[in-house]
Amino acid sequence: MAKHPLLISRSKWATMAATVLLAGCSTFGPAPQKAPIEDAKAPPPAALVCSVGLYGDSILYGGFGANLGNRLPDPPVVAMRRMRPTWQISDHSVVGDSAFQRRPAFVRQPSTARVVVLEYGINDVGNSYDYEPAFRAMARHVKAQRKALVVTGLSRVRGNLAERREQYDATARRIAAEEGAVFADWGSVPFDPKHMVDDVHPSQEYSTRLVQRLVETLEKAAPECRG
Repeated sequence: MAKHPLLISRSKWATMAATVLLAGCSTFGPAPQKAPIEDAKAPPPAALVCSVGLYGDSILYGGFGANLGNRLPDPPVVAMRRMRPTWQISDHSVVGDSAFQRRPAFVRQPSTARVVVLEYGINDVGNSYDYEPAFRAMARHVKAQRKALVVTGLSRVRGNLAERREQYDATARRIAAEEGAVFADWGSVPFDPKHMVDDVHPSQEYSTRLVQRLVETLEKAAPECRG
């Protein structure tokens, strides 16, 4: 009896499929596994830049003498750079400056530093300037830019300014507390009247002690910059 053509065709197809499957297993082996894709490595963190902007008068500048034309051998900005060589410190201090005089220009310009130091008061005392509103406006300008702010107290003086210096120093301390600044208590730095060039300006010994206190306070304002 003759086989039905359809049955023959199905039989052939089954045989061919089995042959191909067998050949595939013996010749090519299992399908290769793909290598796992490695996660992209995160870029290294940007280097931390501890930048400090100094704004103040001749005491922060280190000036003294006739017309304040002289400068200490190791003025504050130089001493700070030596104590903390990795910091980027910009000195904007001006001989004879005061909060009252500086405020109009200061509140119109942005600060590029991470930490801003404000050191004003002695010339405000000597000229009976209206210190508090000017100094507070400067502090608020810094904080509005989300910068860390350090306010120094007033350094010690001799002579007839000493009593009024206490009043202005108390004002600086209060503004620092109320405006969220860190206060560098220069009034508590050891003071010897002999360590003065004149009644107002520190000698090198006293200036260096003030700078040490300022550096300690800056590290409180920006703990990541310690070192």
